[in-house]
Amino acid sequence: MTPISTLDELPAVSPKRRLLRIGKTVARVFGYCRANAWPLFVAAWFPCFLTTLCLTALALVLFAEGQAPAWLLWLLSRGFDPRTWLSLIVPAPFSAMVLAFVLDRMANAPEHGRVVVRRGIESVKRFAIPGLRFELSRRILLAALLLAAIQLVCGFAVDGEHRLLVAGLLATHDLPLSPEDIAPWAAAMGAFNLFAGGLVFAWTYLFVGDFLWTGSFDPIGCWRALDGNHLRFVAIMFIVLATVAILKYGLILAAGLILIPADGASHSILMLMHFGLAWPFDVLHLVLSAATVGTILGAFRPPAIASIRPAAAQ
Repeated sequence: MTPISTLDELPAVSPKRRLLRIGKTVARVFGYCRANAWPLFVAAWFPCFLTTLCLTALALVLFAEGQAPAWLLWLLSRGFDPRTWLSLIVPAPFSAMVLAFVLDRMANAPEHGRVVVRRGIESVKRFAIPGLRFELSRRILLAALLLAAIQLVCGFAVDGEHRLLVAGLLATHDLPLSPEDIAPWAAAMGAFNLFAGGLVFAWTYLFVGDFLWTGSFDPIGCWRALDGNHLRFVAIMFIVLATVAILKYGLILAAGLILIPADGASHSILMLMHFGLAWPFDVLHLVLSAATVGTILGAFRPPAIASIRPAAAQ
């Protein structure tokens, strides 16, 4: 199913310049995901499950007792969740798989319900396993590298921001620091990072999706293709991401209040609950993000079918 164009031709602008309708584009994205819910879930659930499994194992190894062993402190950083830079490197290939699988379906519309597992790099045979899809090809590894590199830079920037904040507070306030000294600055920094992180996520998904869609990494060409629609694209992605975030954290909070016993629970149990409850929303987040990117790229960037088709189910 090729994504439907959601563009509004306005007589006051150049005929080559087309404008996105925010509400209509969001409706198209949710409508596409609803109409293709099962194939998209089949394409995304296994990579997302592997992400959850790997992050859970990583968190249990590092934080099972509430803090990491001294010999693993070099892995830690406050800019990541869990608080280690490995938490972005480990899931990057699986996130790239989901983006690729959804974009493959949107560009090539493979047969409904047929899923293919690929093992190895490019030339290895494909094995059909119903309800499961996995692929490690060169394009997915490159997309994963792009995802990890951009997000690592952002994570270390957040860590550096935190260190600067602590240093500034120590230089301007008497010791020891009180909660009243830290709370307003931490809240402001959290709000800024939430907005900036969403902005970076939106453009990262678009540029990585464009790489998977066209077969070449061309962020400048992608930026120019969206002439006049940059803020509209950001607004669309924020609406989609905010919808998932509200559902995710609302359910996790409600489940936590219901399931956690009054006398508390161990740190390991809390981590398992967090990752277990987050898994379906991670699937939803990646599928909706990929569908949004695919809908917009389908309107502005012609897909390089030859670069996409080898990974589509045939």
